[in-house]
Amino acid sequence: MLKQALVLFFILPLTAMATPVVEGVYISGTNKRVHLSSFEYEGAKHYELFLANMIGYSSFVTTSKAKPIQDDSTVVFTVPESGYLDYQSNLGCQIEARFSPNEIQLKNLSNCTSTERAFNGSYVYSKKSSIVPKKYQGSWGDCDLPKAIREPAFLSDSKGSSNGTQRFDVIKVDPISSNELNVTGAFYYEADPVIHTINYKYLPDKSVRVKANWNDAASLYKRCSD
Repeated sequence: MLKQALVLFFILPLTAMATPVVEGVYISGTNKRVHLSSFEYEGAKHYELFLANMIGYSSFVTTSKAKPIQDDSTVVFTVPESGYLDYQSNLGCQIEARFSPNEIQLKNLSNCTSTERAFNGSYVYSKKSSIVPKKYQGSWGDCDLPKAIREPAFLSDSKGSSNGTQRFDVIKVDPISSNELNVTGAFYYEADPVIHTINYKYLPDKSVRVKANWNDAASLYKRCSD
């Protein structure tokens, strides 16, 4: 009995310390970032790693698990098949991700291109780039329309939209002043991973002027009371 009790004593603390990995933005230097996110579907946990190169090409890999990924575990992610492309040079590319508290280490395994190989290395969690401060968050748009059918421009703690249609995951937060913010967003255009910077300028009447770097013109949106 004493031997069994000692075994349980050493096993239980290790089990209790197992924690799910932190989702959000992990950075390496100034040019490369990876964004870890997940969703649940049909009883499985589906993960995505968006590989964001601030000065080059980006990519993304996915995996599915029965249970949440835990710290101190190793998981293989794969480039999924695109419904938009007839040929994918990186189809089936496998990347090994080793998770430890607030850190991810990436290693290319097979079938990857130079785009994915550029992400080999260690990435550290950045709370600053993962979470938009509450004072910058909001929803703006055509307030004359009912809220149920309104497609507003918005900025939440980790997601946003500059036009109410194209949504992005936040991968960098750069406050300019108390009433101006640059946000770098990661999203897909016809399944291609792209990143863009969006400028939010907050006006005294609580409206916001939004300018995305792919558009020469800025858009003005009102702050809706509901």
